[in-house]
Amino acid sequence: MSKSTKSSFSFPWGMLLKLLVSGGLIFWLLHKIDIAKVWGVIQDLDWGILTLVLVVIWATLLAIAKRWQLVIRLGGIDAPLASLTEATFIGACFNQFLPSSVGGDFFRILAARHHGASLNGAITGVFLDRLFGFISLGFLCLLVIPAEGNSLLESDLKWPFLLTILLLGGVFVGGVMLLVIPKQWHSLFFIRPFHSMIEVVQQSLCQKGLFLAMFLSSLLASILVILGLQILMLGFDIPLTCGQSAAILPVVMLLTSLPISFAGWGLREGAIIIALGVYGVAQETSLALSLVYGVLQLISALPGLILWILEKRRLIGVQQNSSI
Repeated sequence: MSKSTKSSFSFPWGMLLKLLVSGGLIFWLLHKIDIAKVWGVIQDLDWGILTLVLVVIWATLLAIAKRWQLVIRLGGIDAPLASLTEATFIGACFNQFLPSSVGGDFFRILAARHHGASLNGAITGVFLDRLFGFISLGFLCLLVIPAEGNSLLESDLKWPFLLTILLLGGVFVGGVMLLVIPKQWHSLFFIRPFHSMIEVVQQSLCQKGLFLAMFLSSLLASILVILGLQILMLGFDIPLTCGQSAAILPVVMLLTSLPISFAGWGLREGAIIIALGVYGVAQETSLALSLVYGVLQLISALPGLILWILEKRRLIGVQQNSSI
């Protein structure tokens, strides 16, 4: 075998590691927690609750698509909401079935490029869209800190909670710095990579109505995420208030988003068990909640899979027609 052939094949060690992390964490949790009790808790769920949560997840994706449309509009791209909604659902499908969210983001970048965005503009748009999502969740978290902060600081979530607050503070300070950086500094080597992002952020302040619409759509998406989990918790008879859910959710999402597991599996279960344990929720109930929510996320991604298959068939048809 030639050297070039050997170099062209690389074993997906990163994917294997993520599968091992997710599988190992789930196996450890199932070994530690009585799976019969977990299954018993799941069996008591009402199908109406599951359907409602699924609808809320889809509504969340619609709100995310609207936010993304507003974000890329800052770059002068006026893409139709229907097309971006389709790309958002397909991206969500990739996020669920690929080892990380990179696949979903890559598809959304391609979709933005299809509507005329430059590569740099498309990447910036997807990054800012995710950033707005984190900021809106953080905003809700900050609102409930006076009521729930002490409970979190005295729990096992102390350091993840403090890290979340630190990240929120860093995002705020970084955003202020992006707004005040003089234009003549944009050519400096340590600022040049962020040039397009700085321009978009500074432009957003010149379009206050658009900026407000982005924030409100992002806030709606975050509220829907919390609402979906809140409804599911009611189905499990978990007595958490919306404020308590808003306090722990950013921490859970931060831990789940770490790129060391397969689509967050394992990390999400561990994070939710720890987070709900702060409020005295049994581990069996917390694990059941996380597993059901993960399965609902997978089911919610099925429309994206169907749309992707239809898109591939359409592209194949276009290629065949052009070759005739």
